[in-house]
Amino acid sequence: MDEEKIEEEPARPVKVSDAASFSTLVSDPERLVVVAFVAEWCMLSRKFSAILEEVSNAAEFERVQFLKVEADGVPEVCKQYKVQSLPTFFFLLKGEPLIPGFSGTNGEKFKYFLSKAFTKRNQVMEEYDKAKAAAAAAEEES
Repeated sequence: MDEEKIEEEPARPVKVSDAASFSTLVSDPERLVVVAFVAEWCMLSRKFSAILEEVSNAAEFERVQFLKVEADGVPEVCKQYKVQSLPTFFFLLKGEPLIPGFSGTNGEKFKYFLSKAFTKRNQVMEEYDKAKAAAAAAEEES
C-alpha cells in the first residue's frame, strides 16, 4: 500500500542564515518580502519572535514571504541594508526596499508598516500589469 506524500507548507517565517539563501529569497519579482534581522542572543529579537510568527501565519498575509534572518550569519547583508540595531525590519519587492524599514519591537508599528508595504506592493504590481498590457497591445498593433 503506497502512502500518499503530503507536502508541508514551509515554516513561517523562513529562517535564513546565509547570504546566498537571502539573495534567492528576496529576489521574488512579485511577492512582498518582509525581512526581520534578528540575533538569537538579542533579548529584543527573542521578545519579538512570537509577534513575527503570529503575523507571518495570518491568512491575510499568506502571499507575503517572511524571512527571519540571523544577523550574525550574514554580516555582508547587514552592511548592505545598514542594519545598526536588532531587530530591524525591511519590506522588499524585487530585493529593493518598498518603504522605509525600522528597528524595534512595537508590534502595532510592525503591523502598520506591513499593511502599508502590502498596499504599496499591490499598487506597484497594478501599474506593472497595466504597462505590460499596454506593451502587449502596442505590439499587436504593429
